[in-house]
Amino acid sequence: MEALRPLLPKGWAIYGQCDRWYASAKLINSSRRQGWHVPCGLQCHRKLHGVRVDPLASALRHRRSTRVRITATDGNTTPDYGRTTTGRLSAVPDDVRVGFSQRHPRGKSSAYFLRPELTRSAQQALQGYGGRWACEGENFSLKTRLGLADFRVRCSEAVDRSMVVVQLAWGDGERRFIQERCAQGKCYGDIIRRHQAEHARDGLIGALQMALETGASEPVLQRFLRETV
Repeated sequence: MEALRPLLPKGWAIYGQCDRWYASAKLINSSRRQGWHVPCGLQCHRKLHGVRVDPLASALRHRRSTRVRITATDGNTTPDYGRTTTGRLSAVPDDVRVGFSQRHPRGKSSAYFLRPELTRSAQQALQGYGGRWACEGENFSLKTRLGLADFRVRCSEAVDRSMVVVQLAWGDGERRFIQERCAQGKCYGDIIRRHQAEHARDGLIGALQMALETGASEPVLQRFLRETV
């Protein structure tokens, strides 16, 4: 974040969104000192005015909830019911607004969100925070589809090289997503699946052509499956 700061355009409103695992007081305070906004999730054990947020949410159930509709990245809209309160988060010197979000007005479980801007509505805050879901989809694709979480090397240099290869593949996927985005390619996962299908098609065509040219199966098996016949 410090390295990024000099590169940011002047006069822009900067929002550094993060999930509840990254929402430390150090990160929040550092961002606020630079004039950045940090809408983020909160763990249930975080304290507002010395009180954990989970019993605080239960104590506020008598308040009327605000119904908002959140549009997901796939275009679907779901209702959400929330209540808010303002106070001082532990180790954060300024007032913040904490939101308690539920899928049902009488639901027993809540999600907790920090809203650093006291003037933003629940609709604006939750819809804005929902924008970070795109990075979760990207992380899933990087780990499971491109192999970032499945490297099988031990040397630290080899791990770094594996990560570079994955990022290069992801960059190519980004390029194709921009150029080929359509009804059949709504997300990065669709682009990756299309790319894999193209490789499988090219391999199958090459194997069939080689079989026709040689009239034998053994060279095909040796070339494409590395089998010793």
